[in-house]
Amino acid sequence: MNQRHLEFFGPDLGRGPFSPHRIETAAVQIATALAQVRAPLTRSDEDLFDHADFIRQMADRLAPDWAAQISIDVGEESSNTVQTTIRASVGTYSLIDCWLADDGGGGLTVIAPSSVTFNTGTVLETITANKRFLLITPTNGVINVDVAYGATKTWRWGVSRYGRVYYSTALTFS
Repeated sequence: MNQRHLEFFGPDLGRGPFSPHRIETAAVQIATALAQVRAPLTRSDEDLFDHADFIRQMADRLAPDWAAQISIDVGEESSNTVQTTIRASVGTYSLIDCWLADDGGGGLTVIAPSSVTFNTGTVLETITANKRFLLITPTNGVINVDVAYGATKTWRWGVSRYGRVYYSTALTFS
C-alpha cells in the first residue's frame, strides 16, 4: 500500500521528494519542493506564472544538461531596429540554433533583414546570411541581438535547444 498522503500546506519534506529514474523529472520535483519556501501568497495568475517560471529555472540549474527552456523578450521598434533578448537560464554555456521565421511554427524566412547584430554571445556559424545562426551563449545564458530593417515586415525568432523549438512574439517593422 502506498504510504503517501495529501499535504494541504506543501510537500511532506520529512520524507523528502522521491527520486524517479529520470533526472529531468527529479530536478523538477526537487525544484518544486525548494520553491515552496517562496510560494506566492496571492492567487493571481501572474504570481502563479512567475512561480512556475522560478521552478523551471531552478530545475534547469539543478540539471543543466537536460534543460531546454528558452525565453525570448522582443522589444519595440526604434530607429528601424528591434532588440531581442534570448535567455537560456542555466548558468553555463549553451549551444542554440536561431532563425528568423515569417510566422510561429515557420521555417526560414524568404526575406532577410538589412542586418542582424549579436551584441552578446558568440556566433559559431552563420548558416544563412541575416537569417539563421548557430550561437554559443555566454555563461549567464543571455544573448542580445539587434535586427534592422527599413521597410514594413514582421518576423519571429525561432530558437531551438536540444531539439525543442520556441518562437518569439512578433518583431514588427513599420
